[in-house]
Amino acid sequence: MSAPGSHRREVVAVGIAVLAFVVLLAFSLARLVQIERTTHSSSGEGIIWALSQAQFEIHRLILATTPTHASSPDDIALRFDILMSRLELLQSGPMAVQLADAGRTSVISRARTALSQLEPLILASGTDVTRYSARLSRTMGQYLEPLGTIANDLMIANRIADGERRNSYNASIIQVIVSILGIMITGGFLVLRLVRSLALVAATEAQIRQEKTFLSRIMEASGEGIAAFDNQMLCTHWSSRMTQLLALPAEERLGRPLPTDPIFEHDVLERVLAGDEVYLAPRLGDGGTYLERMAYPIRLNGAVNGGIAIVRDVTERHDAQRERQLREIYRDFVTMVSHQFRTPLAVIDSTVHRMMRRGSLMDGAELSNRAMTIRNAVSGLSRLMDSTLTAERIDAGEMELNRRETDLSSLLGDIRTRLLELMPERRIILTLAEMLPIDCDVMLLDQALGNLVGNALKYSPSDKAVEISTGEEAGLIVIRVTDHGVGIPEAEQRRIFERFFRASTATTVQGSGIGLYTARQIARLHGGDITVVSDLTTGTTFSLSLPRPRFQDQ
Repeated sequence: MSAPGSHRREVVAVGIAVLAFVVLLAFSLARLVQIERTTHSSSGEGIIWALSQAQFEIHRLILATTPTHASSPDDIALRFDILMSRLELLQSGPMAVQLADAGRTSVISRARTALSQLEPLILASGTDVTRYSARLSRTMGQYLEPLGTIANDLMIANRIADGERRNSYNASIIQVIVSILGIMITGGFLVLRLVRSLALVAATEAQIRQEKTFLSRIMEASGEGIAAFDNQMLCTHWSSRMTQLLALPAEERLGRPLPTDPIFEHDVLERVLAGDEVYLAPRLGDGGTYLERMAYPIRLNGAVNGGIAIVRDVTERHDAQRERQLREIYRDFVTMVSHQFRTPLAVIDSTVHRMMRRGSLMDGAELSNRAMTIRNAVSGLSRLMDSTLTAERIDAGEMELNRRETDLSSLLGDIRTRLLELMPERRIILTLAEMLPIDCDVMLLDQALGNLVGNALKYSPSDKAVEISTGEEAGLIVIRVTDHGVGIPEAEQRRIFERFFRASTATTVQGSGIGLYTARQIARLHGGDITVVSDLTTGTTFSLSLPRPRFQDQ
């Protein structure tokens, strides 16, 4: 490969050769045009002939009017007209210009004037030539010598001009020959450069083909599915591994738009062509394998002119990670169960033993109170198990929504009634806006909202009411649950939705740290989310937002 400096020198040399070729060609054409014009320019022989003819016609007219040899009046008139036409010829066109250049116009003008003055006398004399013969001979004879002199001078000048023209012609011919030689040299140089460039192009194409083959082999050996596409999203490469992973043959993909599914969505490809690098988390493919997807832009001279998509089978890695996650979840679950189940089980055990010891002595109110204590403990264990199992199913990707139209007011009313049955001493205030039914999985949304309201009751004083309100904001349905409890430190609010995480202000209250995690996952399954706003003095508000159902826009 040539150095950049050498390449620049070659470009400069070719540019100079092209410029020299054009300049020499233009110069040759200009000189040839000049030679052509010089060749066709007047040599001066015409005016010399006209002067000699005028001189000859003056002499003939004088002879025709000599008394001893007088011609007929018609012949004299003919001689007169011919002489007048010769003088007029000398006074018009290019001949007049040449005479003017030589400073001899006045001689011809005087001769013609003198002849014109004799015309009435000649016409009136008829056959009597004696009346004007002497005057004609004296008047016009004086122009014979000047006309001859003018002819001689012009002939000498023409000879000199012809010599100069020949010299100029010869010099021009030599210049043209030299220019043609220069054109041949520069043309030969350019032809050699063209041949060399064609050879370099052929060698470069062969090298590109070789490198392309090499790269194709590398991509095939990588074990990853690789597809390349241009800036029109047309597929330019499709590896055999991609065919294996996606069951799409290369002949059905090359030269066609890159399939947006199951590889990448259209907006992802647009991001790549805009210069972004994209990574998409593994997802389950049609063949039961987990596919990891990446895409990178391809740049040429700083501009993106395509992209490359990579699909990788990460099933083994996913299974290994899944196994580790399951072990961690199992460990966390065992730890949580051993801690969280102990207290309610102890409550149930102690209450049952007390009822067994004092069963006959207990009145109806005490039995009801003891039964309510057992029921609350069992209800807490059931909610804990439901949240844990739901979180596990969501993490495993096994959760499917069973959507149907649901009256949100009725759903929140049922949750309120159920919780107040367990805690009749508490207050739950509902402030519900009028709205159309929502589209949701009732069981899951009931669990998410029940977790939020249950937490609010758990972490707020018994004399403070929990407030539930609904409304619409920015096209979203928002359900807010507000308590006036211990609050969440600002530094811990970003972690409050992590699995098994509990705020430092909640350590004195029994809990598992799984309820908020499950509630947010359920909200996100519905296309919504949960956010929190908390203050250590005024309490906490959790806002669950859901997208407006499509049927409400119809």
